[in-house]
Amino acid sequence: MKVGMRALLAALVGVAVYVGAMLYDKSRGAEWVVSPEQIEAAKAEGKAGVESRPGSITVLPIRSETADALPLKWALWGIGAAAMMFYSLRKRKVA
Repeated sequence: MKVGMRALLAALVGVAVYVGAMLYDKSRGAEWVVSPEQIEAAKAEGKAGVESRPGSITVLPIRSETADALPLKWALWGIGAAAMMFYSLRKRKVA
């Protein structure tokens, strides 16, 4: 397979893995310790906020300490998948 085609396929796989990791983390709320949706749900129930630990009420959203590193994690997953795909599509030597 030509190098250009290998690079294109590897880039497509890398982008797909990047987007998949991003969607997975966003769906499970990895960016938030206490999300705005949790606070809205608690206020809809008539509570002042979310009880984060016994006796402590959170009324403002709290971002996770690792939230800023999530795009780097997604990029590394994408680059790793692209590199593996690029390597796996190489022309193998006949023994």
